[in-house]
Amino acid sequence: MSNSHAARTAEQVLREFFGLQAFRGLQEPVIRSVLAQKSALAVFPTGAGKSLCYQVPALLLDGLTLVVSPLIALMKDQVEKLQSLGIPAARVDSTLADDEVEEIFSKIHAGELRLLYLSPERLAASAFRKRLKGVKIPLLAIDEAHCISEWGHNFRPDYLKIAALSRRLGVGCILALTATATSGVARDIRKGFRIAKSAHFQADLHRPNLQLRITACTDGEKDALLVEKLRDSRGPVIVYATTRNDTERIATMLQKEGFAAKSYHAGLTPEMRTLAQDGFMGNSTMVIVATIAFGMGIDKADIRTIIHYHLPKCMEGYCQEIGRSGRDGLPAHCELFACAADTRTLENFIHGSTPSRAALKNLLDRILRLAVPGGSFAISPYELAVTHDMREETVRTVLAYLELDGIISRSGSFHCHLRVKPLRTLDQIVAGCAKKEQLLVRKLFGAAESAYGSLHFKLYEIATSTGISREKSLQIITDLADAGDIRLEQRGLREVFLMNKKWDASIAPVIENITDRFEARAQFEFARIRSVVKYAESRKCRVRFISDYFGMKSQAPCGVCDLCQGGKPLRMPDRSTAPVPADEWSAMLALREENHAALGTPLQLARFMCGIHSPAAYQARLQNRGEFGMWRNHRFTTILQMLEA
Repeated sequence: MSNSHAARTAEQVLREFFGLQAFRGLQEPVIRSVLAQKSALAVFPTGAGKSLCYQVPALLLDGLTLVVSPLIALMKDQVEKLQSLGIPAARVDSTLADDEVEEIFSKIHAGELRLLYLSPERLAASAFRKRLKGVKIPLLAIDEAHCISEWGHNFRPDYLKIAALSRRLGVGCILALTATATSGVARDIRKGFRIAKSAHFQADLHRPNLQLRITACTDGEKDALLVEKLRDSRGPVIVYATTRNDTERIATMLQKEGFAAKSYHAGLTPEMRTLAQDGFMGNSTMVIVATIAFGMGIDKADIRTIIHYHLPKCMEGYCQEIGRSGRDGLPAHCELFACAADTRTLENFIHGSTPSRAALKNLLDRILRLAVPGGSFAISPYELAVTHDMREETVRTVLAYLELDGIISRSGSFHCHLRVKPLRTLDQIVAGCAKKEQLLVRKLFGAAESAYGSLHFKLYEIATSTGISREKSLQIITDLADAGDIRLEQRGLREVFLMNKKWDASIAPVIENITDRFEARAQFEFARIRSVVKYAESRKCRVRFISDYFGMKSQAPCGVCDLCQGGKPLRMPDRSTAPVPADEWSAMLALREENHAALGTPLQLARFMCGIHSPAAYQARLQNRGEFGMWRNHRFTTILQMLEA
């Protein structure tokens, strides 16, 4: 297919399926590259039409286009939109039932699907990839591709594996897409996916209709300032706040002030999130107060105002968030409240989420002693997170580092705990089995624990007590469920890894290496907060600052930001925090005397008092206590030193 023919055909697809008359910006050269089966990187700002860069080629290329996307809600929206346009697309995610997944694979192998959306974790599962055997995959599109880079603003460990997995699948070419990437992150993406520098398409990050403003304030002035700004605003508004509790408090305050406001964060039920989002999309809710969980994939052109109630943790996130306004090309107002106390909160989160050297040593020691080189082991990242009191994302990052270093490799997953509700008597169940299976079924049922009318099969323990392997037990019970003899519920997901037989089993250097990586990551996060402060205090045009930050050609002054309009540069002096009051110190001592295992170390207690969530405290249901976050306005390092003294 010649390039001119591809471009003409692509334009026909654009008109026939998407109802658009012409490509915008750099869409056409990106599509041309993909149709020529040359991998590409597209760095386009929010709202610049990244999705069309793979959706159009998917309808022209022979085979199935895979789209890796980080959010289920985003996949669902995209697939529903494509299906409404008559485009055969589907998604595979954890919300689908087994029969729905089977139907999708039937369509794939019948050649009836053009696009399949999935998460990076799904792509990493070997069982899933086996089911794609023999399927021609001309294109793998990776949304939010900055997640591949440890220096990207939303690093996800499973993104690191995509490049190697795509080669195993025999993918024709890669299209990496992101709204924001510094020159270093773009280099990481190109290197990981073997993309030529000439195939890096970088659009201008800023849209001239966005008016950037920064207002200096103290923490106590923010509510009144927000109400004042919203009284002057017209059209839909997103207010970004740092924590879930903040979004709920601010939304409640705004409701009392007469605004149609709702909160949105990842801790709400799916129904509540859908209700909030639908209300905003339909304009019955005019103000959404949200964490950064809101906005990705929101296709609403008339958002007139974005307000950052707190300082964002990085310039990349800030640019993505302001880019959600004014997609209709009309003027939009983007305001940032600059408060010195916010830097402390952001730094505290980094201190609190960075695992200590001791915690990493304990975790790695546990993982690396689970199997001999050449052997396999099974773990639950969730249980390890609770046991070692670190975020599950941190545990998964450790596992990803071990995979990338060639020490372990993921080979699959299984459920170790089966809950069975017999629908017939044991004699009736056994009568329907083959003769050689009957004894095994009786033996298996005899080893199960009975509780509340159900039988509980702990497969590891049963393998030890009966000699029936975990795989055999699972097969027998699954067959009984398929035959309608029992109702089966599977629990306790375990992920299986193989230990590299060539690994020399030296644990100490591995611990040192991974600890250094986490510490480097923390320092990098601190530097990004400093960049946001520099932006707030900048003396030059806001748009020029952003262009320079992303390593783009410096622009002429935008003419519409606060500084271009004659505003004065501001300063954010770091105010010292008042000493801890005696009554709060007494409350902490009383809490420590309760000897909660989840608050057993100074580090755990410091996190709790500074309002930093931890798996162990959550499991112990301590985070509803009044002491949680009592010292959130104090420096984490100061609190930790006090508790260690």
